[in-house]
Amino acid sequence: MTDLQPPSPPTRPRRWTRVVLVLSLAANLAVAGLVLGAWITHDDKRGPDGPRGDRDSFVRELGFGPYARAIPREGRDGFRSAIEARRDEMRGNREALRGSFEATLATLRTDPFDRAAISAQMQAQREAISDSQRIGHEILLDRLGAMTTEERKAFADRLERGLGREPGKKKGP
Repeated sequence: MTDLQPPSPPTRPRRWTRVVLVLSLAANLAVAGLVLGAWITHDDKRGPDGPRGDRDSFVRELGFGPYARAIPREGRDGFRSAIEARRDEMRGNREALRGSFEATLATLRTDPFDRAAISAQMQAQREAISDSQRIGHEILLDRLGAMTTEERKAFADRLERGLGREPGKKKGP
């Protein structure tokens, strides 16, 4: 004989299971997004010519951003070598800067505040930074002086693009 009982109504999933499923989906999408984003952006290029490691740190320390990026790829190794040749000179500046910051930290923690001491320490920091930049400027000027007119024009175009401008176009009215 057949069962004449009416079919039971389908049970609705409980609210907490739906919340758990939504949270699980959100977490999975977040992880997938992070992995995909890392995969897309990780191409070992952290600069204009490949991986950026310690070999470019001293160029960045000099604050030459747009100038360094405007140097043609084939000339960057020569620029780095010229800086490397004077690295000991710049290392002395870096050590002086580090020592000055240590003194500044100690002075900042004293009571009462010693404005003259902080001022002298900041002046020492400025001089160390300025001396390193002077060395970098000399190297860059030597490189620019060795370029042909065409190379300098191409350098100017790359520098202008690095500054976010269209080469040869004046900004403003």
